[in-house]
Parts: sequence; C-alpha cells; structure tokens
Amino acid sequence: MAGKGKRKLKVVEVSGTNYEMGFQYGAACLEIAKMLDMTCQFFGGRDKVNSLMERFLPLYLPPTEKYAPEIVAEMQGMAAGAKVDFRDILFLNITYEISVPAVMGGCTSFAASGEATAGGQVIAGQNFDFISPWEEYLILLKMKPVNAPKFLAVTAAGCLGLFGLNSAGFSLNLNLLKNKESLTPAVGVPTHVILRKVFSCESLSEAIMTIAAVEGRAAKNYLLVSAQGDIIGVETTTHDLDVQFPERGIYTHANYFKAERFKAADLAPLFLPDSYIRAGRLLQLMEHHHRRLAADVMQQILPDHNNYPGSICRHPNPKAPLPLGRIMKTLASIISCPAEQKAFIALGNPCENEYLEYKL
Repeated sequence: MAGKGKRKLKVVEVSGTNYEMGFQYGAACLEIAKMLDMTCQFFGGRDKVNSLMERFLPLYLPPTEKYAPEIVAEMQGMAAGAKVDFRDILFLNITYEISVPAVMGGCTSFAASGEATAGGQVIAGQNFDFISPWEEYLILLKMKPVNAPKFLAVTAAGCLGLFGLNSAGFSLNLNLLKNKESLTPAVGVPTHVILRKVFSCESLSEAIMTIAAVEGRAAKNYLLVSAQGDIIGVETTTHDLDVQFPERGIYTHANYFKAERFKAADLAPLFLPDSYIRAGRLLQLMEHHHRRLAADVMQQILPDHNNYPGSICRHPNPKAPLPLGRIMKTLASIISCPAEQKAFIALGNPCENEYLEYKL
C-alpha cells in the first residue's frame, strides 16, 4: 500500500544442538546487550534487577530445569555467545511473568480454516502488543534443531521464540491473560520456555500435552493451528486449563478468559477492558468476509482502529490508568500460513507498515 513503511525484521538463522543454537543466536545479536540495558532501566536500574533476580530466579530455574533442561542449555549457550551472564538471559525470559501486574493492554489473535476461508486454506496470527521500547529489539528467529522440527518465530533479542510456525505444520500464537493469581508471580515455568518447547513438538496433540504438563504457569491463551485446519485455543491458569474450538471456521481471542469457570478471577474488566471490544470487532470483520478469508484480507483487517487507541491495531494511550498502558502498542503483526510454511509480518503498527513475506 502506498505510503506504508517496508521495515524488515532482522533474521537470525541458527542450527545444531540446543547449546550450539543458543550460542549462535547470542553471537549474532549485539542487540541482546542493549535489550538488557533497556530492561534494567525499565525495572528501575541494575541494582533493582539484581534484587529481582535474587527473589525470582530461584522460583523459576528449578522447575524449568526439570521441565526443559535442553532449553536451559539453549539459554546458557545464548549467554556465552552474547558474552553476558546466564542469569541475565533467564531474567529476560521471566519478564513476562513479573511485569504482568503492571501491564495494561495486550494482543489480539485469530485463526480461520475450512468453510471460512478462500479455497479452504488455513491462516492464523495476531497483532502483538507490548511496551514500545521492545519494538527496536524484535527479531525473526529461524532455528534448525538436530532432532526436532525447524521453526520460524518472532521474538525480542535475548528471548526464546514467541510466536510463529514450525515445519511439523502448525502455528503458535499467544494472548496474555490477567487473573488474581497473576498479581503475585509464583513458582513455575516461564511462558517463554513453554512457547519454545511447543515449537519443538511434532503435532498439535503433543503441543497440548506440552502445555498441560507444566508445573506452575502464568495465565495465557495458546492458539495452535495445524496445516490440516485444526484450530485449538488453550487457556491456562496456574493449575487448570480449558480447550476451545472455532465456530464456523473462525476463532478470535484477546485478553479475557472465555472459559466460564475462569471468569470469577478474571481482571480483564478492570485492567484490559478493550479486550472484549477487540475480540468482538475482529470476529465481526472476519465474519463479514466469511468464505473469502485469506492472508491478503487479514492484511486489510488487522490495521483496524475501532475503539482507538485500544484498537486491534493498538496505539499508546496517554490517559491509561497504569503507566505501562501509556507505552503499549502493536509492535508487530503476523499472518501465518502453516500449510505453505510462510508468514506475512508487519514490523510496527500495520496501519503504518507493510506486510513482508518470510519463509521457513
């Protein structure tokens, strides 16, 4: 579209064992050191981060070593390659958990297949909303492990893969959820680690089991979509989960719990109220194109500004009650095509930036 920016994500390609891939990732990303500096500033300085490490790393490292020792090795490799301390890399990968109490705003995800799409194709994706300083540190990670599917994932420098697709034929997207439990981060496995482990799965059933097997986890919605058109939403709380399905071939999700039994503890009405509007609006727009949905149609839908600035294409809200809400925006927008093993990604707000094609 005329006038839009053509911003390319930095692509980091790695292969080998987990440690080797981590080392290559760390060595290729000078941005990791800058990401650490920004994160320290964000949390109030290095001394503050050191005290947060003392408090939280003992809660997250032992469960992570038990759940995914290979991913711990990957983070150790990343630290060595980037020439930073392993504790710093682990801290970057728990910031989702410890910043949730202050977060206001979040992603809008979608999937469509079968009767809803043009020619029965399969598409999935999301607008990824987070704090604006993250935008300059986003990269596209392409990993080719020795004994697992290769994958393509958008993430921030120093973090494990966030959302994308793998060569086993499924895509993965994420929505932050906020309940009463999430206000006090507890013992468990960080979301970044769970996501990274899901990318190594060979099937959707294995992916669901991988999420269900976590001892302690944050409130999230994991959206899993296969090349065959299976669409599964997995809402999690610390000790429970709910599996959801599309209607008429369409699924949308924002930052509130859909499962009835989780609603009593849901903080979305207080802290993430635009979630209801974004998810409903996205469903309405997709329903309008029922039977015609495709990647190019979603490129027209995802820049939507209904309920601006808390819209599907989110912009900073200077009047947000929480300080973080004032710097939340859409950092990237992705439309995955798992059957074709490719994704269309706009870096920054999709109203201002074009979608570029990236292949696995």
